[in-house]
Amino acid sequence: MAGPLDRTELNAHTRSFTGCATCRSRHVKCDEGRPTCSMCAYLGLPCAGYQKDIFFDSRNPEARIRFRRPLLTVEERERMSEWLVSTAPPKSTLQILSRIDEECENSGPSEQMQLSVGPFGVFKVHQDQNAQGGMPCDSDSLPPVEDSEDTSTCSPPQDVVHMMDSFPISTGSSQWSPGFLQSLLRNPDQDPSPTSPDLLDLIMDQGHLDDAPLAAPQEHQLTSFIPDSHCNPLISPISLTSSPSATGSIPQDAVFLLKHYSSTVISLMTSVRHKKTPWHVLFIPHAKDCLAALALGEDLNHASLCAFSGTLAISALSLGGVSGSQSWHEQGRTYLRQAQHHAKLMLMNAYDIPKPAKYKSILMAILTMVQVSTFSGNRDQAEEYFLEAEKFIRLKGLRRKKSRKVRLLHHCYVFERMFHESIFIRGANSDQRQHVRLAIESSGLARASIDSLSFRLYKWKNLSQEMLRVRDREEGENDLHLERPGLFSASLYPEIFGIPEPWILLLSLVIRLGTEKDTAEENPGPNALNLKDFISRAKSLEDYINKLWWPSQDTFAFANNQSSVDRHILENMLEALRHALAIYFYRRIYDLNASMLQEKVVSVRDCLLQCEYADSSVVHGSAGFIWPAFIAACEAEDPEVQESFSTWFEVCTRRSGLLGFTQTLISIKKIWQEKQAGDGSSTTWLDLMKKALPVQQQGDSVEFGGCMR
Repeated sequence: MAGPLDRTELNAHTRSFTGCATCRSRHVKCDEGRPTCSMCAYLGLPCAGYQKDIFFDSRNPEARIRFRRPLLTVEERERMSEWLVSTAPPKSTLQILSRIDEECENSGPSEQMQLSVGPFGVFKVHQDQNAQGGMPCDSDSLPPVEDSEDTSTCSPPQDVVHMMDSFPISTGSSQWSPGFLQSLLRNPDQDPSPTSPDLLDLIMDQGHLDDAPLAAPQEHQLTSFIPDSHCNPLISPISLTSSPSATGSIPQDAVFLLKHYSSTVISLMTSVRHKKTPWHVLFIPHAKDCLAALALGEDLNHASLCAFSGTLAISALSLGGVSGSQSWHEQGRTYLRQAQHHAKLMLMNAYDIPKPAKYKSILMAILTMVQVSTFSGNRDQAEEYFLEAEKFIRLKGLRRKKSRKVRLLHHCYVFERMFHESIFIRGANSDQRQHVRLAIESSGLARASIDSLSFRLYKWKNLSQEMLRVRDREEGENDLHLERPGLFSASLYPEIFGIPEPWILLLSLVIRLGTEKDTAEENPGPNALNLKDFISRAKSLEDYINKLWWPSQDTFAFANNQSSVDRHILENMLEALRHALAIYFYRRIYDLNASMLQEKVVSVRDCLLQCEYADSSVVHGSAGFIWPAFIAACEAEDPEVQESFSTWFEVCTRRSGLLGFTQTLISIKKIWQEKQAGDGSSTTWLDLMKKALPVQQQGDSVEFGGCMR
């Protein structure tokens, strides 16, 4: 007699669900070797790897939508759950099953019977009856077991269909008629009724996605990808799309676009390569959660739909530039219109109580709109969303206890706002900014801000001492626009962008000193900074910028896990930023002759080329790169250096697919041409920005190319 099988023998024919794609497709066991499995190597087959992809395949005309959706409404399912608990208390479940087993054992072999207790039931089927398609009739019934375990009372017979009567269905709130629901519970051996379509057919026949256009611009919805003509005629289109996340709400290319965003677009946000940036921790997971919610038929608020559509818009516009496909451009613009629509609805009630969405969700949506507006070249909207973000943070975010994720988002806003503000000349007194400032002041929440609501200079005396002052948590978190000098050890700028906070703070101080200079020139008065104080503070800033120290290893603890190439790129980015900060200071504050800045211009160019040589597979186009490139390129005078900057921007355009780089280069070339047309001695990029380029409104400056942040 054979002995029991050995455990190894039992597992000899298991199949791996985590093996390589080749072994899984061949239905053989994979040893999961890396980078390729041994089975593929032994058989000489190409190993397809271990990546698992999800595609919403809608290009095949025969393809149909295949995912589950609830049959009943939430209220009906709640009543069903209550009925289950009341008829089968958890403590009595095993007793019910034991009693059913006893009754079955005590019944005779030829006896017809059907037992049901609460949700549990059994019946005996004879071969001749089953062949005729008949259902056995009731012969007995066991009473339901209550919490008191009193089983002396009997209940009337029940069958499986009559159980539905315990929780009547309202035709007004249900997508399906009671007759249709009962038809789903019919005998499986019976032929389906022609007037009662099968559930699977209903879902499968909702429509094909192959010919489904994107949502029309005027609809601005993620829910209208399926034409009405493709719906099943037995069910109205409304019944199949009763929620915003019905089958047609899943963009067919969402997975592909999110992958492109993660692999390519994210390098335009930050130059560091680790998995703890806000885009890895917040933006990408949020987009994936939105996609999963849409696939499961859940409702999403406007903030989530705005962030999701905006992310897809950025990725689609990038793909359109990389591939040269006009369809990707059109799709990107459609996603952008959807994002703008949801952003408008979101901002209409963002300050309501109770809050319509989480603070992080709304702020992520606004920051996404900042990014998609700048990448699509809409400078007006970029300015609007910057101001909306500032208002939302000051009214809703500064008084609260800030989690790490909230602080990550605040750092993202301030970082992008500083580079935007550095070239937004004469924008301090625009009508829109005055309106936002008035809204914050009238709310009574302005006192939560450590900094002032305008980019004016803080009255410090000794900058060197002030920069060494340790700031506490409240000041470090609530000095939103980095008005006051000092050290804040909990700063996240090095971790997110690879740039120390003092460097960003110095840029803020130069911006503020430039604002004081403009105010004194245009409206001299008691509130203007006098010449003595201006010269003193300018000299302090100049000395500090020229003596910028190199960040310590403690500041960049994450860099220890980076490759030597990544560290080399980070070092060159910081060197370029240091030289560009000096160029910006001398142009903005002293209005120095460009010929005296050429050494620093060449240094910035060399740093950018060093990054290009180190890794040509990445688009080095984050603000840490593009701002130094723009500031230095505007001052370049040597034709060879100008050609180098032109090539750099063209390469960024090809790799990113975003026209913002091209538009920025066009603006730089206009500056070069204007300087060549005159003597070039008194013409600066500040003057040309006001004269040659379109402005947002009278007195406002321009944001170059839609990609300066």
